[in-house]
Amino acid sequence: MFLTTVNCDYFFSIRTVLVQMMSAAGTGYFFNTKRNRLRDKLVLRKHDPFVNKHVLFFEKRKIKSI
Repeated sequence: MFLTTVNCDYFFSIRTVLVQMMSAAGTGYFFNTKRNRLRDKLVLRKHDPFVNKHVLFFEKRKIKSI
């Protein structure tokens, strides 16, 4: 079986995952971001507009592979 450009694009595209990041402040604020599929779960420090402070955002769930 020969790898075509379609197959190569598919194998390179499944390396990233779209994930939902949820605020640790408990406000319900979230955003979506991409991460490498093989990497551990993300924890980021960003601004939460509901409490107007920088808080930790934890990866809540995987949305889809892209």
